[in-house]
Amino acid sequence: MAIFNQKVTVVDIGKDYLLSNRGFLRVLQEAANLASNEVGHGISDIESTGTTWVLLYWRLNILKRVEYNSTLCIKTWTNFTSKIYSIRYFEVYCNDELIAKADSKWVYVDSVKHSIQKIPEDLINLYNPIEDKLFESEYNEKLKLPYNLPEVYSYKIMKRDLDANHHVNNISFLDIGLEALPDNIKIDDYNNLYITFKKEMNYKDNISCYYEFKENRHIVYLYNNTTNVLSGTIVIE
Repeated sequence: MAIFNQKVTVVDIGKDYLLSNRGFLRVLQEAANLASNEVGHGISDIESTGTTWVLLYWRLNILKRVEYNSTLCIKTWTNFTSKIYSIRYFEVYCNDELIAKADSKWVYVDSVKHSIQKIPEDLINLYNPIEDKLFESEYNEKLKLPYNLPEVYSYKIMKRDLDANHHVNNISFLDIGLEALPDNIKIDDYNNLYITFKKEMNYKDNISCYYEFKENRHIVYLYNNTTNVLSGTIVIE
């Protein structure tokens, strides 16, 4: 298990000046990268290892929101139930109180060929996997874009949206998708967030966003018109 302390910064707060859903994702993303960095497979190691981790989903359950400048303690660990992917779990604490829990799914990828690789046993051992799970099962919902939805927002991927893998960063993915929500829907009014990444989005790709309210959930679909594939979905409830 890895433990990191982080401050709630100005960019992390939203409604009522409290830690936002986006802010939670930022600190989780940072913790995940720091944990991999500790074992020599982080962002700064991509060129030397020739491999990287690619995110498939986020699942976030918020129990309490805290104020700007609060100190967060993030506990994170991995569980390798497959040699193809890893599940990373997170617990977020503030003043010893659990305020959120989350998990994420990652695949091990050749950074040059962009192909999924089998995770070597020695790499699994480096992560010291822990069997403890925060959720009963993995998040495996496979949403398909309905044919009758109108486009509500369009966007062309910019340089500022890209990360070290030269794809749209998962925080930028959320930012783009949120533009499709109706004006009266504020994401920070909801404490459960699910983001699925199906296909990477690249510089200058043209993205169409679609929205529907179904079964008491707000769903945003991000469709890549350049590659003609559904890039991913965002669900809040």
